[in-house]
Amino acid sequence: MSEQVTRRQFLGTSGKAAATLAAGAAVHTMLRPARAADANEKFNVALIGCGGMGGANLNSFMNTELVNVVAVCDVDQNHLGNRVQQAEAKLGKKPEAVKDYRKVIDRKDVDVVIVATPDHWHAAPMIAAVAAGKDVYCEKPACHNIAEGRAMVDAAAKYRRIVQVGTHQRSAAHMQEARDFIRAGKLGTITMTETYTWGNEAPDGMGNAPDEPSPEGLDYDMWLGAAPKRPFNRRRFHHSFRWYFDYASGMVGDWNVHLQDIIMWTLETPSPKAVSTSGGKFVLPDDRDTPDTMLATYEFGPGPHTPSGYVQLYTMRKASGPPWSHGGYGMVFHGTNGKLLMRRDSWEVVGDFKDWGDPNKGRRVEGFNKPGVDQHLDHVKNFLACVRSRQKPIASIEDHFQTVTACHLANVSLRSGSKIYWCTKTEKCYKDPELKTPDAVANQYVTREYRKGYELPKV
Repeated sequence: MSEQVTRRQFLGTSGKAAATLAAGAAVHTMLRPARAADANEKFNVALIGCGGMGGANLNSFMNTELVNVVAVCDVDQNHLGNRVQQAEAKLGKKPEAVKDYRKVIDRKDVDVVIVATPDHWHAAPMIAAVAAGKDVYCEKPACHNIAEGRAMVDAAAKYRRIVQVGTHQRSAAHMQEARDFIRAGKLGTITMTETYTWGNEAPDGMGNAPDEPSPEGLDYDMWLGAAPKRPFNRRRFHHSFRWYFDYASGMVGDWNVHLQDIIMWTLETPSPKAVSTSGGKFVLPDDRDTPDTMLATYEFGPGPHTPSGYVQLYTMRKASGPPWSHGGYGMVFHGTNGKLLMRRDSWEVVGDFKDWGDPNKGRRVEGFNKPGVDQHLDHVKNFLACVRSRQKPIASIEDHFQTVTACHLANVSLRSGSKIYWCTKTEKCYKDPELKTPDAVANQYVTREYRKGYELPKV
């Protein structure tokens, strides 16, 4: 098994990235424009996190024909080997394979870093990368908790780097058409929106299995990172790490972050002013600590397209209904003229009747259905174009922070057992709508306790 990383190794100072973080403002002297300033010059890309989404992202970057892949990084040697082969097969050149992400950050020739690690390992590499003058494409949800997200936003701003988040639905043409339809007022006044993710894993869920030794070729201590030390268990590892609060945020952060993002982006609203969540583990007997059933109610204040504010509902079921691959997800906008349903493959308008007692009088808005397709490649192209132009990307870390905050607040309300009121200025939870009484129980979930040796870098 690979050697474990000590606190001295992590904080100390192996290389320029650690020194830069300590140097603070001195980092500005390192900043440089994108290396590929010439439209014919390719970007040198490094991948940190070589699992499923790492492979998908790497493929999209290579398909742009605008990149060289110079390094891949993972603490799991099996994943690492897969991505080396993938890059070599596509581009004809084998990238350097490393375990420690700081070796990627130290390379002077790297222009762009893709961060596709598990959620609890997004913040540290991203902050180190921008501090070293590199631009970053970061998988969603960008942060494990709200305080991490704030640190990431601040780092991107301080070091003037382009950071795109992988909420790629924004780059789908049909999503943009639906957004424009709503913003033009054709659906009338919006008072309520919905997002939903369903699936049926009953009766056993992931099942239960004993702890075991970590696999050969895995640096498990470094994989855990900031999370609490515990024995290895495959249920808490690749892919299914998403269902444990130590590493992620459950379905509200894994899938609803895509859907919530489209709602808030379309209506141009910041984080909600209040959130109330009900739910828990009602059916599944496995040891996940994120819920199998959830209902989150968000209250949003007035915005440019919602003059009186609106209510957003998120429903999640892991023990009934079809999975996303069979239609168990979507976004719904309810307006005074009817409703609009958005999915990755289409958007549809269903108009209300002008007189429900007499359908012959027609509908308030004409109904129709338009097809659409996933646009992950276009999302990556948008990022690379913005790296070249230094313009704000379509899913910037700043915009994403509003969405991911909303998603995290659903869990904060659930875990604290109370309705919470959110202050966007202090970025704290309160017990009252006047924001006078801080909610100490809720606020402990706005951040996390970091395992010694894996504290978040200071911005």
